[in-house]
Amino acid sequence: MAIWHPSMYGFNVTKAPDGRDNRPVAPLRDLDFNQWWMHGHMDAPPNKGDVFQLPAGQTVTTEIACTKGATSYWESGEGGDVRDGNNVCPESPMAAFHTNGISGLGGCGLAIAYKNDVHAVKPEDFAIFSVNYRCVWNRFTKFDVPEKLPECPGGKCICSFFWIHREDSGGEEMYMNPFDCAVANATSTVPIPPPQVPRYCPVDKTNCTVGAKQPFYWLQNEGAQNDLWDSLAKTTSTASVPIIKATSENTTGTASGSRVAGASKEAPSDLSFPDIVDPVGSNDPNTTISSLNNTTSASSDNNSVHSTSPVQHLLAGSSRKIRGCNAHQVSGPGKQKRSYVIRKRATNNVKNAWYWW
Repeated sequence: MAIWHPSMYGFNVTKAPDGRDNRPVAPLRDLDFNQWWMHGHMDAPPNKGDVFQLPAGQTVTTEIACTKGATSYWESGEGGDVRDGNNVCPESPMAAFHTNGISGLGGCGLAIAYKNDVHAVKPEDFAIFSVNYRCVWNRFTKFDVPEKLPECPGGKCICSFFWIHREDSGGEEMYMNPFDCAVANATSTVPIPPPQVPRYCPVDKTNCTVGAKQPFYWLQNEGAQNDLWDSLAKTTSTASVPIIKATSENTTGTASGSRVAGASKEAPSDLSFPDIVDPVGSNDPNTTISSLNNTTSASSDNNSVHSTSPVQHLLAGSSRKIRGCNAHQVSGPGKQKRSYVIRKRATNNVKNAWYWW
């Protein structure tokens, strides 16, 4: 799955130098930093002048699809014109875009970095500025642009599409597509504060991250490999898979991750955490959130309530409490269970395990 526009990096890429499938739609997992960062497309920039315009305070429409042939840009793709209205994956089952139905979507987001050189952008530079909870259901996907988004330096910023699908259909992976962008009709000169790693807070609202938030990057090769000793254990421990923690440093932290969809006002407030959680009510017409709109605080405030964090939070670890995220013991067959965020996995032969959210 990818967002498609001539402003994107890798618009016509098919393979990586090592022969690996590196089309924009190819999922990213278990890769070195230079392979997954910017999808490995930094050396395949768009043509000069191909810039995606973001009108401040308005809504933009993007095209998201499993293949370029399903978009308005099919003429430069392979396989000809296969467009089918608003269908993201024509002639393919829903499993092709990793869901069993509209209620199983995790949402996707757009982020912006206020640098005009893609090679200068670091993971911590990106701030999520808009989220659509129904992504990736429709080919034509709308995103609200915050009214206070300032203009870009030199007339250009680096933006990116981020998506980590839910567990309902398909393997674990992340998606990232960078593109050149510019903020049009900007009236604010206040820069976006340094984005912070968001914390998931469905119950403890004092633990919410207020203000600009980073996307998450996960399931890659960087970081301490905490599963080195797993072969010595006769049973699966709570550290049976590489520990995933929230960090944007690719050299000092472990691989990190989260969904890019947001925690909505309908997020569960009880401790039962059902297996399937629809982040937006079925009657809620508002399927997008401009995460930075009307934001005045730049940092986390332990006394603030922010129930619409636009980024779901993922933490997994070997202790029972990490940054306010509590473990809940469950009994029964230890199948993989995750709700609303990814939980710590356990193998099928485990009778009791700690799941994390």
